This record gives sequence, C-alpha cells and structure tokens, in this order.
Amino acid sequence: VFGVPLLHSIQYARYSISYQDENAVVYRQAGAIPTLVAKTGYYLKQNALQTEGIFRLSGSAKRVAALQQVFDDPIRGYGANVDWEGNTVHDVATLMRRFLNQLPDPVITHKYYQAFRDVMSDKAQKSTEQQISAYQELIQKLPLAHQQLLLYLLDMLHLFAAHAAETKMDVCNLAAIFCPAILSHPAHNTPVQYKISQRVLEFLIEFQALFTMQV
Repeated sequence: VFGVPLLHSIQYARYSISYQDENAVVYRQAGAIPTLVAKTGYYLKQNALQTEGIFRLSGSAKRVAALQQVFDDPIRGYGANVDWEGNTVHDVATLMRRFLNQLPDPVITHKYYQAFRDVMSDKAQKSTEQQISAYQELIQKLPLAHQQLLLYLLDMLHLFAAHAAETKMDVCNLAAIFCPAILSHPAHNTPVQYKISQRVLEFLIEFQALFTMQV
C-alpha cells in the first residue's frame, strides 16, 4: 500500500468509518479510509494524546520498517489484525506519516492544490466566513477517497491540537509536519511557498468541525 495511489490502495486495504451529523445522527459505513490510517489513527488517539513531541519525534527505523511490511502484506490482510505490542507511539506515528508522505498524489490532490491556496491569498481578501464556505465547496470537489481521508486527518489533528499543553504540538506544529502529505506540490518547494500551504492547513484544522462528509 506504500507509494501506491490512494484510489488504488483503497480498493483492497480500506476501513469503513461512520459519520455523525449536527443532529447526532450516526451514519454507519459513511465512507472508507486506508486500513493503515484507521489502525494507526485509532491507536494514537487511545495512547498518544499525552505524549510530548508526538508526530515530531521519529520512531525506531527497524521497527517502523517491520510494521511497513505488515501493512504491505496481503497474506496478513494489509495490517487489518496488526499487533502493536513491542512498538512505541512514535513508531506508530512515524508509520502513519511515512504512508501519507509516500502518496503519489497528496491528500489534497495536485489538481486542487492552487485553488485551496488561493482562498487564503491576500488578493482574495475573503472574510473568515467566506473562506470557510469556499473550503466547504472545494473539499466536496476532491475525489471521494481523498475527501474522506482529508476529513479524517483534520478531525484527528484537531483532537491532538486540543492536547497541545501536554504534547507541545499545537496547530502550527502539526500543520508544519503534515503539510507535505496533505497540501504540497513538487513545483513549489521553497520556504515561502511552504508557509502558504501551512497556513491553509492550520485554518482547515482550526475550523475542522465545519467541514463534513456529504452522506
């Protein structure tokens, strides 16, 4: 599943997710995300909300490589029954980041890369409400697998940002780490361009609750 387009890997290594709307109605099987993201995300939410430097500190290269083999192996169900025993939260977080960073097309696809950045540009001069509305529309334009993965990650990052006092990982830090996987382009690799994308991701994390799946 590593280094494979999301729309391809999601066909054989996916995990169903539910969705709860503003009326607290739960929709089962509302979408699917990669098995690896579901498994690592759940583990980290359960075990790493108090861990200082989570996502910033790297895990053991040897243990992460072994975990990668598990999730790349069809015989082991692409990690569906992974056993985390013997691994640290930093191993698991590093595994998640590696998977996301190796996506050929980022979570926000190259096709919509500039559109997401334009919303935050000084030229646009949009109010916060207008920016939120613009992003709500743009998110719905993403391929469904990318849309669902983005919303899952924003929800997770918002949760970790809420525990910044313990983890020392605020919205700014989290956006800086996840930006290459979520909103990046090979033609824009300068610090200035990177900062613009990071600002977009910070905004999306901050207002995460206003971005939902269409069910």
